[in-house]
Amino acid sequence: PEKSKVRRNVVIEQMAKADYVKAAEATEWKKRPLDLKYNNKSQSEGLAPYFRDVLKKELKDWCAKNKKSDGTNYNLYTDGLKIYTTIDSKMQAHAEKAVEEHMTALQKDFFTHWSGRKPWGTDNTIIENAKKSSDRYKNLKARGKSASYIDAVFKKPVKMDVFAWNAEQTQERTMSPLDSIIYYQMFLNAGFMAMDPLSSEVVAWVGGITHKHFKYDHVSDSKRQVGSTFKPIVYAAALQQGAYPCDYYDNDSISYEAYDNWTPKNADSKYGGEYSLQGALANSVNTVSVQLIFEAGIENVVNLAKKMGIVSDLPELPSIALGTAELTLQEMVSAYCVFANGGYKSPPFYLKKVTDKNGRKLLENKAPYYRYRGEAMEEKVALQMTKMMEAVVDSGTGRRLRYRYNLTNEIAGKTGTTQNQTDGWFIGFTPELVGGVWVGGENRSVRFRDIGLGQGANMALPIWGKFMDKVYKDIDIYGSKRPGTFKNPTDSDLALMECPFYIPEGYYDNSTTIIYDGAKNLAKNLIA
Repeated sequence: PEKSKVRRNVVIEQMAKADYVKAAEATEWKKRPLDLKYNNKSQSEGLAPYFRDVLKKELKDWCAKNKKSDGTNYNLYTDGLKIYTTIDSKMQAHAEKAVEEHMTALQKDFFTHWSGRKPWGTDNTIIENAKKSSDRYKNLKARGKSASYIDAVFKKPVKMDVFAWNAEQTQERTMSPLDSIIYYQMFLNAGFMAMDPLSSEVVAWVGGITHKHFKYDHVSDSKRQVGSTFKPIVYAAALQQGAYPCDYYDNDSISYEAYDNWTPKNADSKYGGEYSLQGALANSVNTVSVQLIFEAGIENVVNLAKKMGIVSDLPELPSIALGTAELTLQEMVSAYCVFANGGYKSPPFYLKKVTDKNGRKLLENKAPYYRYRGEAMEEKVALQMTKMMEAVVDSGTGRRLRYRYNLTNEIAGKTGTTQNQTDGWFIGFTPELVGGVWVGGENRSVRFRDIGLGQGANMALPIWGKFMDKVYKDIDIYGSKRPGTFKNPTDSDLALMECPFYIPEGYYDNSTTIIYDGAKNLAKNLIA
């Protein structure tokens, strides 16, 4: 500091000699103390830090493969490159705020739910694993420190900034590194992504609750079981193989001998009666979903999923009907875009162009018109599935979007909850936007113990609801425009959807057959 002050005064003296300042002013300025106002900008600050991280990795690869006129490679940090993306700054801000608002309340519920206890009980394996994966542990190990020395370091209290869901989002505390690991393991995390299904443009990307403290991206990097959000793909495959929305299936607990007597259970443990195909989807009935995957053919379901944008490996097992496959949020949002745009593929698109500091284009990407991307499923199947998923929101597991978030526009979607409430999902769409949410613990043992708190409708859906509410109220985004409407199936296809969702045990008689046969006959007449 002293040398800096001397050097500053030399500069002031030179300014006085060159008549930039008066001698008296120079004397006054030289008496003043140094007043450094350096503001270090963290990579975790600003909009979309998780997205910027993903983009940075891709662009560093691009720089390594592309050279400037002098023969050297481009440098992402020093060459003044300008990066243009599809992210909508206003929607991104709404998405981040929706995540913050919901996760603040959900985390409070989670702490209360586990008050005085830990989800992992007496098994400290996850704490030990988290400790060994920390930078502190790796640095000490690299320096050759003994296990006892490292343990002592982790148990010694130190001052640190700790994340907390409050106005400042960080608090200075004195705690041991080991206690901080236990503290952070108790947090639920989240991922959110929104796309325009027609243009394929990604408009919002939230990879976690705080980039400063949780760097792992839960949009493109994290693979988790997707639960019932996979069911619409199974149902679409069944429709393509000739099933009808009003085909009825027994709600029976069935054991499958060929798969080690695997017996799928319903989340509510209720059985009996019969569900129409669309009724089973609206109420997320597991027993029917498994019957459907056998009827449609497991291979056909896997092939359809691949066409829709699922790139991860899918095991050819009937359990994928219940969402046991581990996929990314990005994959699932892309797949649901197929329903929203009438059956056409919609791979995520987010990097528009790169220019040099003078504005010369170095890279330019354009998403092809959606009808040129290839058809993943027949349009009538996509339209019928959209109609069926509207029922999920209007009267099924997603209905709180109506009564709690007062969203009155046309919405389709599906909730998802994995075994033991480990993961909560909601993928929802309107004619203009497809958005997906995942919520869960970084470690899979960190979860709610009951379905009421741990279901996707409680863990994930509220983020979607809050986001859409903010978007629709933002005059800069929607202005005076009204939300769009879905294209309806043809009259004949709609006729095939006119049936009761559920027929209780003992009520199934000829009248039901007559109703359904009448719908089929009406459809045939309309087609004719």
